[in-house]
Parts: sequence; C-alpha cells; structure tokens
Amino acid sequence: MKLNDLNYFCYLCKVGSFTEAAKHFNVKQPTVTLAIKRLENSLQTQLVSRDHSQNFLQVTSSGKILYEHAIKILNEVHLATVEINNFSQEKIRFGLPPIIGNLYLPLVVPELSENNLLQSLVVDESGSEQLTQDLLSGKIDIALLGSYSPFNDSRLAATQITWRDFAIISSNKHWLKDYEKVSFSDLKDEKFITLDSKFIHRQVLEHYSNEAGFTPNIIFKTQSISILKRMVEQNSGIALLVGDAVALGDRLKCTSLTDVFAEKFNISIVTRKNYLLKEREWELVTQLLKIKDKVHNS
Repeated sequence: MKLNDLNYFCYLCKVGSFTEAAKHFNVKQPTVTLAIKRLENSLQTQLVSRDHSQNFLQVTSSGKILYEHAIKILNEVHLATVEINNFSQEKIRFGLPPIIGNLYLPLVVPELSENNLLQSLVVDESGSEQLTQDLLSGKIDIALLGSYSPFNDSRLAATQITWRDFAIISSNKHWLKDYEKVSFSDLKDEKFITLDSKFIHRQVLEHYSNEAGFTPNIIFKTQSISILKRMVEQNSGIALLVGDAVALGDRLKCTSLTDVFAEKFNISIVTRKNYLLKEREWELVTQLLKIKDKVHNS
C-alpha cells in the first residue's frame, strides 16, 4: 500500500471527482484511477462506485472505513517528517498565548536567559485555541496553553502548572468600581468587550452567561489584550479576563465573581502525545515548571 495512493484516495473522497483530484496533484486522471484500483486489489474490496451517466462518485462503506484510517496515517507520516527534519535543530518551536506571555513567562525569563534558552525559542504567538491546532498540525512542538478546565485532549500530553481565577474588569468610572465582588447575573444589562474565538475567554464568557440565563451584549471582539484593556479603561464596556491581567498601573477595576463555577484559567505545558522532547526542550520544561511557585509567591 503506497502513501501516494492513500493521498489520492483521501483527496478523491473529499472532492468526489477523479478529474479534480488529478488536477490537484498535477497528474493525469488514469494515475488516480490506477491508484484506487491498486488499493481495491490490495484490500479485496470496492472503495468507490461511479455513476458515469450523472458523473457521480460515491464512497462505499469499505471506502469510508479506509478514509478514516488513511487520514490518521497520512497525518502521522506528516508529523514524523516534520519532527525528524527538526530534530537536529537547536531551535524550539514554542507556542505562547499573549496573556501567558505577558503575565507569567516573564517570571522565569531570568532562568531562561541564564540557561541560554531564550535565543533558542521560535515563538508562535496566538490564542490557546489556535495554538492547540498548531500543535496538532506540527507547526509547533511545545506550548504554554490556557484552558478553562484541566487540559484534556487524547491527542496531546499536558502537565498543569497552575490555575488562576477569572474576574470582571471595568473602568474606574464604572459602577463596579465600588464593588469587590459581583454575581455574573447582575451584569445582564452591561456591554461586553471580549477576546475573539482564538482565546478561551470567549467560551468562558458564554458559559457564565448561560448559567446566569442571559445572552451577553458583545459590542466588540479583538485579538489584542491591550486594545481590550484600553476600551474598558475608556468605559466602553466591561470584560471577563483572568484577574492577573490587571496591573497596578492600569486605570482599571478588577472585581471578583461570586459565582462558584469550575472554570479557571488553567496554565499547562502541552506537547503532542508520544512526542520525543529534545534535550533543550526538556530544559525549557524544567524552567517553565517554576512558574507555579513564582505565581503563588508573587
């Protein structure tokens, strides 16, 4: 069974056309046809059926089974190729969400610098949702990720470092300035500014809103924490954010939530399952684990 044959087959299932599959791979149509025939002969079953009168292609039950497994095989081969090509390199392809990069990574920067790890990092900076996909695709190999519950994905291996509470941030001109705690249900008439779907905060906001029985009035979404905080500072709206995001110099009020939900801002070191860490990556993990003590001692 050839990998190219599986590639042709999977794309054929996706587009439903031998002609389109041949164009995609820049080969002649008989090349794709022969690849499918080889697979069918090897497996002793029909994988696709064709209705020439209507130019219609249907994947058989056997074909659907092969497709599900072939997608996994091709993905594993892709990841193996990427990992082998990068194994001899000193660079560490590292995923870092902006909030974690701004608030928590600086706690161990002296240690990273002392161990000459900073210059080894090739940083992919995006929200945790996007970085999870980047890990799975092989774009990055290790990441510090945020999640609203302990990280749980059978395709990935995670070590939790710590967790932090979510809070409501508002302007010093907002009525919340006089409150240390608030129930989320009291915010049903407020305007919300939120991070976009690449960040877990959007999902947490939806959960809190569902539990409180209202749909939040989201007036603006952004990928920038700085923009979000600036808009809140100008009293354009309020935001649900990890409480640590409010620094002493910010003209913002951080109000705790009285709602008892399981959702926390969980911070974890995440790699692909069965990924073999290089020596320098082990050194990075060792230093990142120190964030826990530094957060709780700060």
